Formats: sequence, C-alpha cells, structure tokens
Amino acid sequence: MRRIFISFKIEDRPKVEGFRLLARNPNVDFDFYDESVRAPFDSTNAEYIRRQIREKLQRCSVTVCLIGATTYQSRWVDWEIRESARLGKGLVGVRLKDTYGPVPRALQDLGAGIVSWDIGQIERAIEGAATRRG
Repeated sequence: MRRIFISFKIEDRPKVEGFRLLARNPNVDFDFYDESVRAPFDSTNAEYIRRQIREKLQRCSVTVCLIGATTYQSRWVDWEIRESARLGKGLVGVRLKDTYGPVPRALQDLGAGIVSWDIGQIERAIEGAATRRG
C-alpha cells in the first residue's frame, strides 16, 4: 500500500472524493492510504498551514496532483508540489475525469508524469513515481 498526498484545488472536491473512493473499491487493484488535507485548517497563518501540510507530506511516498480546469492557478497546489519534490517524494499528475485544464507549472518544471483518468495508468504512474524516488 502506498501512502499518497493528494494535491487539488478546493473547487474540485467532488471529483477528488471520487478519486478517494478508488481505495475502497474491491474491483480496483489500486491500494493507497490518503494523507491529504480533508478539512481546511482553522487558520489564516500561512506558515502554520505550511507546517501542517509538510507533516502530512513527510509521511507520504508520492504526491498525486489531481488536475482540474483551474488547478494550475492555485498557489497552494504549486507549493505542495514543489515542497513534495524538495522532500524527495514522487510526483504524479492525474487529469480529473472529463476535465481538461492546463498542467500546473510545478509539475511541468519538475518533469512529473501526467496521466489520464484511467485506473491502470494511475496505478502504474504512482508505482513508478514511488520507485524512482528510491
């Protein structure tokens, strides 16, 4: 089982919940433990929020960025991706089902693999990213 952190823009939360359900689907040979943020932190202190997210990132092997129509505009997504790379975590971009937004700049800059909404592709990308990170 892989520990993953899911990076996403809040507007995509319904589709993100669909992704999270994959971990419980007995017909899918795809198993992960989700370390991502489920509820917004009760703070406006950016450094506090970064510390809390960093703790979650440190427990993961791979960060999966779910790419929606406007994900590329999120400063927090950009920071999560770059911080994941700084911590030596594997990176994968997954295009949300029926969504075709631009790939976030951080994923491009770091050469992350980008896959479609296909269970087999997602599974292989996560395994590959975890393996590459050592």
